[in-house]
Amino acid sequence: MASDRDPLVKPGKITALKQQVRNSARTSVFIDGEFAFGVHADLAVREGLYIGQQLRESDLQTLLCSEKILRGRSAALRYLSYAPRTEHQVRQRLTRKGLTKDELNDIIADLYELGYIDDRRYAVEYAEARFKNKGYGPGRIRRELTEDGVSSDYVSEAVAAAASTDMYSMSARKIAEKFRDRVEGTLPERKKKLADYLIRRGYGYTLSKEIALEVLSQR
Repeated sequence: MASDRDPLVKPGKITALKQQVRNSARTSVFIDGEFAFGVHADLAVREGLYIGQQLRESDLQTLLCSEKILRGRSAALRYLSYAPRTEHQVRQRLTRKGLTKDELNDIIADLYELGYIDDRRYAVEYAEARFKNKGYGPGRIRRELTEDGVSSDYVSEAVAAAASTDMYSMSARKIAEKFRDRVEGTLPERKKKLADYLIRRGYGYTLSKEIALEVLSQR
């Protein structure tokens, strides 16, 4: 991630601290009469920056590291404001920000502490929504949660919490009955098409074949 600091600027004395015109939440730091870098105003206050302060290389590195973490945290919060996310999704998003592993871990730990990331809750809510709103079976729900980076334990717990085995079977049957009149061909062909449709929606191979035959036999 690129910082506001000019790589040619060397440590020295702070000669000015100015509120940025385009972003009043940021402060421009001038060293020895030249713009050096910009930081969030809260960080400038927290670190006690003042005109006349002598900044060493270690001071600059500490400030810029803190600035990167602050920016990364802000980016994560914006990302999370649109929809719940898993730790894996947030990590992927923040990887583009040029954060080190330690910086990224610090941000993730803070987000867990604040309750903005909770993979277990995410998995349960996701599974319930996919089953109730989309009629997806356990296989598809499991696959999607795994792709989102949820641990296998949380995935299994969420799939079980979303619906019982009987409820999944009932859902598969309703879907098959609704889709039945859209499949054409001979009985074996229709059975295969209907079973494949259920499988794509996340229902097991054996269950899908049984329900497909049962539903087609009703007519």
